[in-house]
Amino acid sequence: MKKTILLLGGLALIVNVLFGLLLSKYSYFNMGVNCGVIALNTALLFCLYQFNMRDAFRITLSFLFVIVGLIELILGCFMQQHLQDNACLIAILILLFAEISLFAIVNILSNKIKK
Repeated sequence: MKKTILLLGGLALIVNVLFGLLLSKYSYFNMGVNCGVIALNTALLFCLYQFNMRDAFRITLSFLFVIVGLIELILGCFMQQHLQDNACLIAILILLFAEISLFAIVNILSNKIKK
């Protein structure tokens, strides 16, 4: 599963860069933000399978991270092309923080449950 996650994440990065180079409405700023979103979500999914975690938590978080990652990608496609006062960028950062926090909390809880 780990190889599949890395393969799909790498493929998503390549497709994102190709879209950034081919589409005139898709700016380099948006492409860079979405590359970061793809890389961070791929890393989170990879970490799910690195840590010793209960299967139910792992499967649930996998689906949740993919759905939230797609929302972040959509926000990244339609965001304004500047850093200041960018509501979409703030929303992406909040979602990433929520994903990382949820991962940490579930990892701690999963290890406390007796097997």
